[in-house]
Amino acid sequence: MLKESAIVIHYENGIAKVKCQSQSACGQCAAQNSCGMASLSELNGKRGEHIFTVESMMPLREGQVVEIGLEEKSMLFSALLMYIVPLVVLLITTGLSHYISENELSRATVIFLFTALSFALIKRYTKKLGQQTAFQPILLRVLS
Repeated sequence: MLKESAIVIHYENGIAKVKCQSQSACGQCAAQNSCGMASLSELNGKRGEHIFTVESMMPLREGQVVEIGLEEKSMLFSALLMYIVPLVVLLITTGLSHYISENELSRATVIFLFTALSFALIKRYTKKLGQQTAFQPILLRVLS
């Protein structure tokens, strides 16, 4: 199980909204002040902030620190969908594009359209997956 600490921002009727920050290696690096990657990561401000809803039988109050968890298999499946499927679609479409046309512009257009379509279908499918309990974070314990 993947674990992360989060802060409760709202609690009502057994449902808590929690906020956690994505961890970045830039926070621990000694060259943080002279590195371009640290500057780029700060451009979007709250980019690493995520808000989740979790069920809780015990009442929580705003500002409490809790530990939430997510199953590894759901995280691995999500990574597979987001990275491997579009890559496979790109490679297959590239391999089959010479049967469609000899014109390179039309081949590139077909490759782009099928890859973009794979991303659109994955986005639609992950919205359905996000509603399943296996893909929802759970409250593990209250830290403070």
